[in-house]
Amino acid sequence: MTSRAVGIATVLLCALVISPARAQDPSLSTAETAPIGTRENYFRAPYRIGSFRHMDRIFPYHVVYRAGPVAEIPRSDRRLGEVTYQWKGAQHSLDELLQVTRTTGLLVIKDGRIVDERYFLGADQYSTFTSMSVAKSFTSTLVGLSLADGKIRSLDDPISDYIPELKRTGYDGVPIKAILQMSSGVRFTERYQPGRYSDMDLMFERGMIDETAPLDSYLKGLPRVLPVGAKFAYKGSDTQALGWLVRSVTGESLADYLSDKIWQPLGMERDAFWNIDMPGPLGMEAAFTCLNATLRDFGRFGLMFLNRGRANGKQIVPSEWVEQATTPQSVQVKSGMLGKISPLGYGYQWWTFPDDGAFAAEGIYFQFIFVNPKENLVIVKTSAFDRPWDPSLEAQTYAAFHAIAASLR
Repeated sequence: MTSRAVGIATVLLCALVISPARAQDPSLSTAETAPIGTRENYFRAPYRIGSFRHMDRIFPYHVVYRAGPVAEIPRSDRRLGEVTYQWKGAQHSLDELLQVTRTTGLLVIKDGRIVDERYFLGADQYSTFTSMSVAKSFTSTLVGLSLADGKIRSLDDPISDYIPELKRTGYDGVPIKAILQMSSGVRFTERYQPGRYSDMDLMFERGMIDETAPLDSYLKGLPRVLPVGAKFAYKGSDTQALGWLVRSVTGESLADYLSDKIWQPLGMERDAFWNIDMPGPLGMEAAFTCLNATLRDFGRFGLMFLNRGRANGKQIVPSEWVEQATTPQSVQVKSGMLGKISPLGYGYQWWTFPDDGAFAAEGIYFQFIFVNPKENLVIVKTSAFDRPWDPSLEAQTYAAFHAIAASLR
């Protein structure tokens, strides 16, 4: 995210849980009547709710196929009680937060068992929810698998060794590791504010809305303005470069590689789909966004990371990769070093917490996969929030997540 709250680390210390019972607010659930928008207006009201779970009707896509038996997530006999948290001297409830942030799905998995699963605003267990930037954590995982498969020799290798088209661009000579850390030094603006047009707007408009230029082509015109590794700067172009890298070294689409390496081994229960910049096999996935899956399948991905890459009795992602990806690996991405953007740290396309080893994937309009290994906890939240981001509500969301953890100890 491009604007974030400096109060996250503080608010985590005052998250509280009070009582044992919760009543669901019926106003959060409606019939499936939400209208679906077009490429030009899908993110605006009144189309946002319907569009965010029907992105296959708006953009072309590649299917992420599942196969084999479903790895069921057992249900716990425990139930999540009423959860409250403290924010700026006042007590707030989880249910209030879910309503304010226009939550469409909430999944809480404790000790490998579902303790809470709720759907709102017309969604249900079969709905596919769009990821927004949560997709970045999937793309980085595909980089890790490419490394494990020997298709990438080293993260210290320049990305331009694998993508000749990036020679004589801002990405020429930039190590893959620096790109994973959003520290490429390449200039790319990303703003989510009315009236402030940015590189992200232009890249997405050309690649996804108008289909006038492939997403990857935008990277060729980006200059480098900072030394590599000097500073963290959040940018979708870095993740798109990583997606291009995976496609180049594997010879597969991101969707196919994700299917082969993660979706099928994890025993996902439904096909997912990843939106692309043009119809057909040559279409390139928007590596930084637009992966669409069910709530429980997002939860299975979180569970795999909780268990250090293991699932269904198999090591699906190397444990070494999980450790590195979810821990800051360089000074410029440690907690407190990201500047105004966040008090958190940054791993390989995962946000990291300084005190308890938790980490999270985030997406605009309030999408989250939150993993806390110490608490043996995974939380997934999908939403259709009224605006791209709100730093105060982000901090409150993490306070609520930590309050959930406290209630389940």
